[in-house]
Amino acid sequence: MKKKILFVSYSVYGGGAEKRTLAILRSLDREKFEPELCVFSAAPGDRDKLPPGVPLHDLSTGLRPASLFLAFRLFRLLRRTRPDRVFSALWSVNLIALAAAALAGVPAVVTEATTPSVSVGNEPFSAVKALLIRRLYRRAEKVIAVAACVKRDLEDNFGVPPVLVTVILNGVDAGEVEKKASEYAAPLSGYLAACGGLNWWKNYRLLIKAAALSSVRKVVIAGKGPLRDDLMALAAAENVGLLLPGHLANPYPYIKAATAFALTSDFEGLPNVILEAMACRTPVISVDCPGAIRELIEDGRTGLIVPMNDPAALAGAIDRIKADPALGRALAENAYVELGKNFSLAGMLRSYENILGA
Repeated sequence: MKKKILFVSYSVYGGGAEKRTLAILRSLDREKFEPELCVFSAAPGDRDKLPPGVPLHDLSTGLRPASLFLAFRLFRLLRRTRPDRVFSALWSVNLIALAAAALAGVPAVVTEATTPSVSVGNEPFSAVKALLIRRLYRRAEKVIAVAACVKRDLEDNFGVPPVLVTVILNGVDAGEVEKKASEYAAPLSGYLAACGGLNWWKNYRLLIKAAALSSVRKVVIAGKGPLRDDLMALAAAENVGLLLPGHLANPYPYIKAATAFALTSDFEGLPNVILEAMACRTPVISVDCPGAIRELIEDGRTGLIVPMNDPAALAGAIDRIKADPALGRALAENAYVELGKNFSLAGMLRSYENILGA
């Protein structure tokens, strides 16, 4: 008998968590699974992004507090659709999904993509949210951590029993990324690339300040968010060329053509954008932020790692790659080889399907 799985996501469009959910939805064996998706925020055209035959439930609400009403709406949806299992990702969505699933008596599998002790610690009412993670995550049927450091964080700082936590590393289809990277030509050259929402925790101010100190004084950031005007003003003040093309359905040509890809976040889980940059054979520089950076990058062999919040150190790494193209090519090729060994999309999807079908 087919298992009905209700996927719960904040939205269809988004970052790594949303991309991962869509990839799982596309890959699930329809002979074994009957997937449905519900979102907390819907946008025009969302249904067109879903695989054929996957129902979309819009639970969005203007009522406040939104989390309480979303949990109630999800509970009602669970009572109506009666799935065999709920699947969600990101701690803020997971808390709502776990509360509703517990009330409806439906097993829940959740994925944690960040290091919650850091990401939740920067949130308003962080103590309350941390308490909810501690209480609700242990109610999950299974907690999937995207990296070993995430598993340790959940166990050590939130008391999640180790038996509940399984690590499934993020994966990327390198061949598909390479194909998309050749779909069009980036309209400029000699720049640093970044990709993600224009939000404070991505710390793109650091990237702009480092560019101002380096020999590569142009930056392209693919993404949208509330800090667009702030970043444009900073770039003008630092005399750095900044291109913000917004959200790109296919950012890979920009990443492929860059001198280097830079990640400057204050925290991460296991960032897909690094895997995608590696698939584009672009050398990667990352700050050593909380998260799985050192599970992804071997410093000096598959990329360069620099201290957090140090523009001079980041500028030095940029200049190393700019001055030594052979180093950049070696970093990129070594990283590409590692993708196939440890971060394949097919391997990730098999692991998720095994858990959802158990």
